[in-house]
Amino acid sequence: MIDFTIWPAKYAKGKMAVSCPSQDGYKTRAARLAEHLNGRYSNREHAYIMSPAKAIKLQDLFDQGRDASAITGKLYEVQS
Repeated sequence: MIDFTIWPAKYAKGKMAVSCPSQDGYKTRAARLAEHLNGRYSNREHAYIMSPAKAIKLQDLFDQGRDASAITGKLYEVQS
């Protein structure tokens, strides 16, 4: 299962769009990380808009197994 997809944003020059689709209506781990990194959700693109550096940071945090609290936004390790 692909949790998120990154591509160049169509309507924001020099920015990246990060799509985090949800199967059940709740925010995914990638969406919580995108909000932690101050990504701006765009209804026009149906994705979070952020700089290329923040998109790389999101990928790194996701690969490290990090998650962000939906309430406080603080980072923590995912328990497996």
